[in-house]
Amino acid sequence: MNPKSTDSSTTIASWIPKLSLAILLVSCWVNPGLSQENVTKDAQEDIPKTIKTVEQEDTQKAIKTIEIVDNPAVEQDRITVRAKVKDNTGRPVMELWETDFRLKVDNQEVTFENKDWKSPEESTPPPAWIIFLLDFSGSMANPDSRGTTKLEGAINAIREFTEALSDRGGNTQVSIVPFGTPGPDCTGYSVKKSTIDKFFPGDDFKLQNYLDYLAGLTPCASTNLYDPLNRAVRFLADADDPRFQVPEDANQPQPRLSVILLSDGYHNEANEERDFATLARLLQRNEDIVVHTLGYGLTPELICKRYEICQRPVTRDDIGEGPNQIPAEDFVDRKRLEEIAQLTGGVAEFSADAQTVAEKLKLFLNALLGEYEITYTEPNPDRGSKHSVSVIVEPPGSSAIESAPKSYTMTVFGRSLPLPVRLTMIGVVFLALGLGGIIPFWRWGQHLKQTLEQD
Repeated sequence: MNPKSTDSSTTIASWIPKLSLAILLVSCWVNPGLSQENVTKDAQEDIPKTIKTVEQEDTQKAIKTIEIVDNPAVEQDRITVRAKVKDNTGRPVMELWETDFRLKVDNQEVTFENKDWKSPEESTPPPAWIIFLLDFSGSMANPDSRGTTKLEGAINAIREFTEALSDRGGNTQVSIVPFGTPGPDCTGYSVKKSTIDKFFPGDDFKLQNYLDYLAGLTPCASTNLYDPLNRAVRFLADADDPRFQVPEDANQPQPRLSVILLSDGYHNEANEERDFATLARLLQRNEDIVVHTLGYGLTPELICKRYEICQRPVTRDDIGEGPNQIPAEDFVDRKRLEEIAQLTGGVAEFSADAQTVAEKLKLFLNALLGEYEITYTEPNPDRGSKHSVSVIVEPPGSSAIESAPKSYTMTVFGRSLPLPVRLTMIGVVFLALGLGGIIPFWRWGQHLKQTLEQD
């Protein structure tokens, strides 16, 4: 064989892998789908999750509503409004700036100083009363997706929640209420007025001691979602309790009333549909009470992997012991928990591990107390005059969203009069006293003196 041919063959052979790699890289650059064919199955599962997370974040930034909460606070000619902003999933929008807001007073735009705008982290939270319903069914003793028992995970998450309460300041009171229906070997955890009415500030050592006590118990009950919720809502709806109701004419914010329901199961009592309808009617009659729900259990990905139910959400019909069925202790009625929260404009979340539970609880806290505060000067502060204000939010690249207007009345004191006006009024008063009092008195004195001299 020709040596040159041999050298050429050797050279070509040595370049084949390099050329193949180059062609593969170019192909992948031109058509990324080719590169995905060689991705492992685990990596393929991670890719949709990453894409979904980005999509969810973009969705959460879409502002849907802005609401002025409470009546505007009036102090002389200074008016303060508090506004809550939500995205189209019902979650609070917390990352806005003062430049994203505008004010309209009596349909005319009014400016405000940057220093008169406060973010939810800067504003003083309004008074709040939170009832935390903690599922104490037997399945809460089972491990979560990271191996921590659900009870331990929930207790640790509540501790972080109370720390966040303490950091925010204000007058926020929380009551931790375990619930569960008694069983053959379990006394259960009944919910009644005496177990609900144990409120503590977030930094109270008594609350931490109570959490220590709950952490030492063994969950053993069955789940009844609706009776605890009914009792908690009725407790907060007591119109005779001055803690929860402020007179309409009082110049102070109404307390925020909320129930947080954490459960890892489903309502396993009979007549579930009837019980849900009863709760729905109660919630509709008490619109000022917000219910947030948090499901604690297996994610759809884990259910798919363990029980091969992959193409749809699990339902009650999937509970069982056979193939492609899910054991009762692993079923969380996610759909019903979402419906309960939606009835009150609350937030429904789901978590598979303790760390995520803590994050979701802080989201609930933002939903409850996350309010922007704006103070401005009333342009026409006539005493007793009535006005209305609305808040407009318009972040860059988004459409403007305007709140419903809220009315307010200037107090009898109103704004202090300008100095020239006050000096003029004082001069008029002295002139009136002179013309109507001093001069007639002097003339009368002169008349008496002349009369005495004539006598």
